[in-house]
Amino acid sequence: MKKIGAKFISAVVLAAVLLSGCGGKAEPSGQSGTEKVTEGAAETKEATETKETAETTETKETTVTKETAAQETATAEKGEAEPLKAAAIYEKIKSSYELPEMYEADDEWLMNYYGIDAAKLSDYVFAEADEVHADRVIILTVADEKDLSDVEKKLNAVLEQMNSPEMLDYLPDQADIIKAARINKNANTLYLVISPDAKGIEEIIENGLLGR
Repeated sequence: MKKIGAKFISAVVLAAVLLSGCGGKAEPSGQSGTEKVTEGAAETKEATETKETAETTETKETTVTKETAAQETATAEKGEAEPLKAAAIYEKIKSSYELPEMYEADDEWLMNYYGIDAAKLSDYVFAEADEVHADRVIILTVADEKDLSDVEKKLNAVLEQMNSPEMLDYLPDQADIIKAARINKNANTLYLVISPDAKGIEEIIENGLLGR
């Protein structure tokens, strides 16, 4: 009887142990649920930061590209094309306006009559009309900036000569266009236009100096 009772007690104890094992909260061999959630949140945050960094970098690169393109466009718009040669500009003038018969001076003429040393010029056109017309189209590009003042003085002497009382009395019907004439400057280029169409001719010269 005692033997049967002992076996019964052992069975009860074993059952209790087994029930305790099944009903209790056994710890998993790996991470807990809380640790998994924390790790998942960290991975999400890292992925978000990586995406934001990539987007910021891409935005900066796009901005730099746009700024570079804008600078290139601005440079092109500034008209940095090669200026046209004086002869090419003069041809445009002749094709746009009817000028009287004009004589184009050479190096010797410039020195002998106006004291302008052609050696100081990198390019020029010095066109003047016959004795009964005051028309002049003069474009002088000075090679060295240090000579600019000297050449301008010589060109101013030409304008003063045209404005002399003798010349104004000689060409009274053209006195107004002579008095209206001015020496213009664009970088190292000086130009003087005496003509009823001076404004339009000067515009052609300006465009030519901008390569247009």
